[in-house]
Amino acid sequence: MSTRTYGPRTAAPATPKPNRFGGKCRKPGCGVWVVAGAGVLVGSRAAGWAVEHNAGACPATPAPDAKPVANAEPGYYVRPADGKAIKVVQSKRDKTRTYGKVLNFPADGSRPSWDYQPGAGISVADLRPMTAADAAEMGLSHGYCVFCCAPLGGKTLGAAVSALIGYGETCAKTQHLPYPTGVKAQRERLARG
Repeated sequence: MSTRTYGPRTAAPATPKPNRFGGKCRKPGCGVWVVAGAGVLVGSRAAGWAVEHNAGACPATPAPDAKPVANAEPGYYVRPADGKAIKVVQSKRDKTRTYGKVLNFPADGSRPSWDYQPGAGISVADLRPMTAADAAEMGLSHGYCVFCCAPLGGKTLGAAVSALIGYGETCAKTQHLPYPTGVKAQRERLARG
């Protein structure tokens, strides 16, 4: 009979698992949000679980003298890169923060909607304030007011004028945009076409 000696059992190196949920990277000096599936799950059941970026994927840290990006003021903007309308809204939970919604026009011509898009309203660098010409162009090209998403046109005098201008009378007042006031001015605008 032969005698065998066995060494201590060693565990095979664990294969890192992708993170199923997003979280802040726990690597020192990072702390940037890791999107679900873009990093690895680290830790243990006893010590607690955390998320880290994949090796070498942590973004470069900004220079110490770099100023944080200021939040955009609430209002309506246009993103020059793609011409999309952005509505910057004040957060109800944190009054120091804003977030952005993008105006999406469905391909089938149905009513547009303002949809939340992460990061759309954070930086003022890539936004410019929406002008009356921008609002009119978007409204006329799709047949809906860009502010309230109501269809343009109708049987009333004001609705007919709104269909020519590209946004409604109420939205013009709230956004301080030009709009003919009074029956005489509206009839003149209709006559001009």
